[in-house]
Amino acid sequence: MNKFFDEKQIFSYLDGKLSDDERINFEELLQSSPEFRTEVQEIARVYRLSENYKKQKNVDVSTAWDALSRKIAFLTFREKAWNFTRTAAAILLPLFLLYQYVLWPAVSGKVSEQTITLSSASGIITKAVLPDGSEVWLNSQSELTYPQRFKGRERTVRLKGEAYFNVVSDKKRRFNVVTPHRMTVSAYGTEFNVNAYEDNNCYKVTLVQGHVEVVAEGLSEKKDLKQGEQALFTPETKEMITVKADTYVETAWKEGKLVFRREKFESLTEKLSRKFGVKIVLKDEKLKDYEYTATFTDESLEEILELLKRSAPITYAISEQRLDDDEFTERIVMIRSRQ
Repeated sequence: MNKFFDEKQIFSYLDGKLSDDERINFEELLQSSPEFRTEVQEIARVYRLSENYKKQKNVDVSTAWDALSRKIAFLTFREKAWNFTRTAAAILLPLFLLYQYVLWPAVSGKVSEQTITLSSASGIITKAVLPDGSEVWLNSQSELTYPQRFKGRERTVRLKGEAYFNVVSDKKRRFNVVTPHRMTVSAYGTEFNVNAYEDNNCYKVTLVQGHVEVVAEGLSEKKDLKQGEQALFTPETKEMITVKADTYVETAWKEGKLVFRREKFESLTEKLSRKFGVKIVLKDEKLKDYEYTATFTDESLEEILELLKRSAPITYAISEQRLDDDEFTERIVMIRSRQ
């Protein structure tokens, strides 16, 4: 049992009977202690079961028996229909399987390739090794799709979000990363970072080592990046430019760090939102143009917001997070200007 709240207080929370101060302390502990959160979820399940039992005691037996009789008659009819369907399926299924996996592949000359989809939840960085031995780090709220085996003369993966690639060199097979809006990053063996969240208005490709080629649908020319360069692609206007990049700032996320160098406040809050799985709303337009320089490692969201509050004329409020059907609702952070 948790040393701060006993079972009686947990039931009081579920009934909404805690005082405001007790509820605030209770929900802060829910956020900071995975063990306590698991305990509350288990007690919540037992609580709902006991409520269901109370409701069962008020059941009208006569009415329930009439309903059960009608259901039995329906199930008897359905069983007869199912037996007929099962007999037909026993005849037709082997013919379908023969066509699907023998005749059709023989005619088409190919079998569909199985793919793997790797997803990374909010606040989680996932590392994986691809079929060719290449390593990939997947940032928070990102998704990578790739085949079980790379076949043919190219190795192609699909990315939504942000990932860092350490590609195994293979001069005979090009490695391709395809993003939303059909931007493609190609290399034969190198290290690079791709930031291509679907809701971003600008995609970034940062080259750490080696050489990469960046192309996009609607663009007639490609961009060949050198070490330390970055391609910026704007999907809406179909424009792409090349600039110098701070590779440490762009890739520190894979080490669990948030590094900002004269970062616009709007961009900064987008990164905080993805890292901590919250929705951040800027209530004043002028906040978007504020710039920050900072490095965060293991600070919590509240600690980061307090540090930002000390260095800029802002104030913030975080909405309460509640337990709903064994899941916690999304937290919303409202940030306003003090000026």
